[in-house]
Amino acid sequence: MKKSICISVVLGMTAFLAACGNGGGEGSAEGETVELEFFQFKAEAVDEFDELIAKFEEENPGIQVEQNNVPDADTVLLSRLTQNDIPDVLTINGGATFGDIGDSGVFQDMSDSDVLSEVDDNYEDMLKRLTGTDELYALPHTVNANGVIYNKDLFEELELEIPETWDEFTALAEEIEEKGEVPFYSTYGESWTILPPLNALASNIHGEEFFDALEAGETSFSEEYGEVAEKLETLLQYTDNDVFGQDYNMGNTSFSNGESVMYMQGIWAIGEILNANPDMNLGVFPLPATNEAGENDIVSGVDVALMIGEDTEHPEEAQQFVEFLLDPENIELYLESQRMFSPVEGAEQEDESLAELQQYFDDGRIASFADHYYPQGFEIDVMFQDYLLDGTKEDLLKELDDEYERLSNE
Repeated sequence: MKKSICISVVLGMTAFLAACGNGGGEGSAEGETVELEFFQFKAEAVDEFDELIAKFEEENPGIQVEQNNVPDADTVLLSRLTQNDIPDVLTINGGATFGDIGDSGVFQDMSDSDVLSEVDDNYEDMLKRLTGTDELYALPHTVNANGVIYNKDLFEELELEIPETWDEFTALAEEIEEKGEVPFYSTYGESWTILPPLNALASNIHGEEFFDALEAGETSFSEEYGEVAEKLETLLQYTDNDVFGQDYNMGNTSFSNGESVMYMQGIWAIGEILNANPDMNLGVFPLPATNEAGENDIVSGVDVALMIGEDTEHPEEAQQFVEFLLDPENIELYLESQRMFSPVEGAEQEDESLAELQQYFDDGRIASFADHYYPQGFEIDVMFQDYLLDGTKEDLLKELDDEYERLSNE
């Protein structure tokens, strides 16, 4: 996919600076302590990485790791790229920003890493697809998922069953209403919260091949996204809150208070929900987007990807730290609090609220986040927000096509 102008300029400057700048050094003299900068983007994971760093330093007394976590990490990282100021080791979300900067020439190609033999091929392919290269410029550390978070106690009390098809899903919502409860709590006042159900629908309805066909001019949003739009509008009718006046935090709190039976969100919301109500009995199932039972996959992406600066002065130590972070025992320490899954064999997620998703990962029934492959600046959440608020399907589809054409030609 074509990059946006601003990203292209940043990467052009970066490539120039990388070519003209000083190369990495020969490493520290024998006996000196090596210092690594670890640029880490998740504020909620600072404590976990501090614990892992302490363990690493205890096992490797000649290496010190300084964790650097800043607000708006993507913007800071892009700024540093223009200055050829690349951290030794860094984490990034496996989404649009990684797709834009991954092949900039300032990160190591990890294609020959020994760790890859233990990594799920689905996530290696996702990272390569994002950069559009045969090289692999990051290793997946942990992965997330979209789904339908549900109140297990209410499901049992109302004698409800987990649906496997779209028709069963809407019939379940009808049944919940008939029994006097609210099926969903939605918070589309914050436009990005439309993405969990949107991605589940789009990724399963059109598949990843849609993006190759779209780039080749062989299909369009008008041809493929009508069904997505209609189904999102259908789900909207099963909410009973001020959908466009409330945000993500309100949704987590309200769902934790029992104001709906189900909540269409990513598994990242579970921690916040349980913080508000530690005794809540939760489960998660994939949103069944189609009527093909057994063909609806879990939508998942790389939540944390690990990269190494191409010109780090300490490549061996940086690689050593990355391999430490990808050790199953160390990943499990992270998984315990962050409630994610791991693509690395041997690292198990044991949280009971996520147990129903494990089989999808084990069977490789995984679809990528559709929004990871839209052009930079393609605000599909905002366009769908306008449509669901008071728009028409025809106007939405035209806007999607027009925006894609505009951004692709920049």
